[in-house]
Amino acid sequence: MWLLRVNLPLITTLLSVALTLSSAQQATTSPSIVFISPEQIKDIGEQVTLNCSIANVKNYIIGWQKSNRDRTKESNIISLGVQLAVTEDRFRLNFTKENNNANYVLEIHDIVNTDAGLYECQILVNSTSKITKTVELQVRHPPILLENQHTNTLTKAEGEDAQLVCRAEGYPRPTISWRREYNAILPIGGQTFTGNELRLNGLRREDRGTYYCTADNGVGRPDTKTITLEVEFAPVIRVPRPKVAQAVDYDIDVECVVQAFPAPSIAWYRDGKQIHNGGSYSISQIGSPDDVTTSVVKVHSVAAEHYGDYVCKATNKVGQAEARLNLFESVIPVTF
Repeated sequence: MWLLRVNLPLITTLLSVALTLSSAQQATTSPSIVFISPEQIKDIGEQVTLNCSIANVKNYIIGWQKSNRDRTKESNIISLGVQLAVTEDRFRLNFTKENNNANYVLEIHDIVNTDAGLYECQILVNSTSKITKTVELQVRHPPILLENQHTNTLTKAEGEDAQLVCRAEGYPRPTISWRREYNAILPIGGQTFTGNELRLNGLRREDRGTYYCTADNGVGRPDTKTITLEVEFAPVIRVPRPKVAQAVDYDIDVECVVQAFPAPSIAWYRDGKQIHNGGSYSISQIGSPDDVTTSVVKVHSVAAEHYGDYVCKATNKVGQAEARLNLFESVIPVTF
């Protein structure tokens, strides 16, 4: 990143001299800026010439000063009189004077993005007064999404509202558009939305997933960032086989499928008592996309005491759910 290097001792000396000379002026006609270059729009790597024409210049000190567009940061002095206050050789100064009129020209070569801003031509009248005119330099550059303006992951509870935000800089001003992964329909409808902020009201679990914000201004490549929206919801249980049959002495699986976020804890119960791994039972859990967990209880060598109802219970921070299934005896062994 280019930074403007400023010669601070030189600035201090030049300001002191400038104010001394300006205070000593005995002008009967005040100086004025009769021309300044219009707005300049350039590409990175080009050069620009900023011209400031002054009438009745006499011995007044002239200078160039740069600030950002919204004037929220401290200004940088570029030059005072015939001296450049910056140390970069990309900046050049040309001062010509004839018949008490002057042209004060600032050239910037090999333009970089940070050269963009407001350039103010100044006539220092005295310690408290100056005459100024400003020209804006715009530098065309590809869009850049601002890292500190958005989060990569946003977590909300079902039913809450969410606001996805992306902001970008670039010139011309970038347009920001939104889409979902696989171009799925947005919660607000349609496949795309244009704007810095995507507002989603009354979130549903179906709204969770990956969202893309893309900044584009027609210069270079668009910039895209990913935001993951997580929606917390209570467990929902599905039992693929509510009734399961098996003969004595054969193994059998009973299972439940749980969808929840955050991931739930899952427990199994038989006759009100929790089942644990070991002995007749082996319990496993298999995770899959879309916040789905399949919990399987394998009953080894089924005996008479294993028949009956089994309860699958899932719990997370949002809530809990349970589902019941039945294992009953069959005469013929069941294989899968």
